[in-house]
Amino acid sequence: MGLIRISDHIGRCYSNKEGKTIQTILKRELNKGNPITVSFEKIDGVTSSFVNTAFIELLDDFEFNTIKSSIKFINTSKQINEMIKDRFKFEVDRRKKLVLA
Repeated sequence: MGLIRISDHIGRCYSNKEGKTIQTILKRELNKGNPITVSFEKIDGVTSSFVNTAFIELLDDFEFNTIKSSIKFINTSKQINEMIKDRFKFEVDRRKKLVLA
């Protein structure tokens, strides 16, 4: 299992640019079929811009169930957990509605 400690790659989780850095790392590991543990150690919070780019855009290349079963989050806060969960729920629901329309 690959450990990705976000603070080893970026200083904060605010911008799309920072999210893109993490997304690139995650995509590389997901393409290899590797399970991933993402550590938010030393990270106080995240913005929706960061989460959208780092995690939600993975839905363009991978099924939600693949992402859900492959990525584990550790050393998080309530704010981080809720942001990731809410953004995935919103986007997965939105994409389901587009398919049904």
